[in-house]
Amino acid sequence: MKKILCLIVLIFMASACARQPSTVPPADSADRWQAFVARSGAVKEAPYLLNASLRFGTEGDTRRVTALLWGNDSRSLRMDVMAGIGAVVAKIWESGDEFLVYSPTENRAFFHQGSNKPLLRVGVPVPFALDELAALLNGRLVTVFGDRYSGSQALANGHVGFTLSSAVGGLLEIDAQGQAVAWQENGSRGWSMAIAYDEAGLPRRVSLRHPDGQTAVLLVKERQAPVPFSNEQLSLLLPDSTPVLPLERYTAPQQ
Repeated sequence: MKKILCLIVLIFMASACARQPSTVPPADSADRWQAFVARSGAVKEAPYLLNASLRFGTEGDTRRVTALLWGNDSRSLRMDVMAGIGAVVAKIWESGDEFLVYSPTENRAFFHQGSNKPLLRVGVPVPFALDELAALLNGRLVTVFGDRYSGSQALANGHVGFTLSSAVGGLLEIDAQGQAVAWQENGSRGWSMAIAYDEAGLPRRVSLRHPDGQTAVLLVKERQAPVPFSNEQLSLLLPDSTPVLPLERYTAPQQ
């Protein structure tokens, strides 16, 4: 009987050990991480105009919108969100920690100032600020995930998972080419994200999923490198007498 118990214990211990993530030699981890940082650093800030589609919602209940996102750099940017046959349902402006969204159909605007994630508050299931989303789509991923890590582990698919030291936290999965292909937010109840790239090595498709059932798939359909936008083109001018309310009072416009 004792032999059987010992055998069971040994099997259990072996199974537990097998489930532990394997380590990566420090030099290999550093090389992989530096490749990631170098890829991101090679993409300099420049004027951009992105045409994208976004499908989001929960299983069996999704909607699709299109969006134009533009700016000169990470300091001030604009986004127009369109539904149906191209009707603009939301105009968004962000500069630093200031965020403004305007609903043309309801002639109401909502303002927010702070470091949290306002896109989630306006019904866009993206756990980043708008400037972080723009940086990600433009290939400057270090802006989003930071340039340091606190640990690494080998993954079964040959990639390396890096525990991030930045405020965004979580585990960033990097392939052999130094491309970040997946991210898991801290904790089992956090967001998970997968990234696919185009031929130029820029993010083309970003897929997000939350344990509560929310999903989002953002697809970059076209990229343009325009001349610098004017201050007027990067502003969001509101019609006279438009009420400006706290973002906490935002409700999605009826479509």
